[in-house]
Amino acid sequence: MEKLAIYGKGGIGKSVVATNLSAHYALSGKRVLHVGCDPKHDSSVKLMNGTAVTTVMASLGRRNGNRNPSSIVNRGKFDIHCIESGGPAPGVGCGGRGVARAIEIIDDSGLLDPARYDVAIFDVLGDVVCGGFAAPLRSGMARKVLIVVSEEPMALYAANNIAKAVITYAPNGVVLGGLIANIRTDPDQAPFVEAFAARLNTRILSYIQRDALIIAAEKKQMTVMEYARDSKVTDIFRSLADRVYDLDPGGVAPPTPMSDDDFFTFIRG
Repeated sequence: MEKLAIYGKGGIGKSVVATNLSAHYALSGKRVLHVGCDPKHDSSVKLMNGTAVTTVMASLGRRNGNRNPSSIVNRGKFDIHCIESGGPAPGVGCGGRGVARAIEIIDDSGLLDPARYDVAIFDVLGDVVCGGFAAPLRSGMARKVLIVVSEEPMALYAANNIAKAVITYAPNGVVLGGLIANIRTDPDQAPFVEAFAARLNTRILSYIQRDALIIAAEKKQMTVMEYARDSKVTDIFRSLADRVYDLDPGGVAPPTPMSDDDFFTFIRG
């Protein structure tokens, strides 16, 4: 069973990547579990025909702690099963706690049994890798970590911190599969992102183009995988999905994240 965690700074495009990978795997005949690990609980909207699902936190509140998997699993497009962790109201409580509770329930319920699913994708907020947002890296959860980055310093800063979390959870078999580059402002900055990947001892798995089809699909609350199946950008997502699926964790070297001082020296350089 493939278990992937897609991290990245808020707004970097990780949900676009996660939902298109989920759609590709499902359209390829695989049984897919898609888990949104963000208090905004919007990762699965494009997989649920624009409908927000009942979150784990809301389900627990209404059902007095009921941990029945059927109360949190929602059937979406292409028979993708979706879970959203949810979280507390803005300004109240810890957002990471909702993620941690969702992971606890997924684990206790045996939802990651290979008899149920072929692929599980965790779409995780990565601005701050606190204990809650690192919960998908616990033993038995996601094994391959993918980080969506841009050429912007704070996106790379978040990626560097996520790489530190990978080192922390490496005893659980967690590896950094690579970076997915979403160049947002200046295509000429690709070599800078490549230099960052080399410094982190990892690779660029794919460059996601700034394609109008992605925006058009978002407006329709669809993945580009279904909105424009024969497009070049869809081919990019297909190629990325296949490359990630075939990646052997045993052959992946650990990342070499920088200290904060070294990171800012790198950025200035």
